[in-house]
Amino acid sequence: MAEEKKNIFKKIGDALSNRDEKEAAAKAAAEAAAKAAEAAAEAKAKMEEIAKAKAEAEAKKQDLLEAQARYAREAEARKAELEARKAAEEEAKKKAIIATHVVKSGETLSHIALQYYKHATPPYYKLIYEFNKDVIGDNINIIIPGQELRIPVLPEELK
Repeated sequence: MAEEKKNIFKKIGDALSNRDEKEAAAKAAAEAAAKAAEAAAEAKAKMEEIAKAKAEAEAKKQDLLEAQARYAREAEARKAELEARKAAEEEAKKKAIIATHVVKSGETLSHIALQYYKHATPPYYKLIYEFNKDVIGDNINIIIPGQELRIPVLPEELK
């Protein structure tokens, strides 16, 4: 009987010890599952942060592209305005004449430049030629009596 008592106590001890090990294993498994769930939640939160940051970056990129396009349009408008202003100034300069002169027999462009500008040097008669190229033609040395030439106002560099 003493032997039976030992066996019963042994079985009870084994059963209790087995139960404690199962509880410890279950507790460890529950902790591991909780850690895994927490890690999954953190990973999901990080993925959401990354997605949000990516969306914000895309929105900023879009804003920058729109700003760049707007600046390009504004630059084009300013450039067109400047070109129009320059063209208007050039046109005004072309229309700014001090006299019209009818070419007489024996006259040259240097004679005419001397008469109006008090100088017969190339910059002065070439100014008259360039201003009247449509009337004179391609050869600066040939002017015909009776041609009506417009005498332009002197530019600042020749005054």
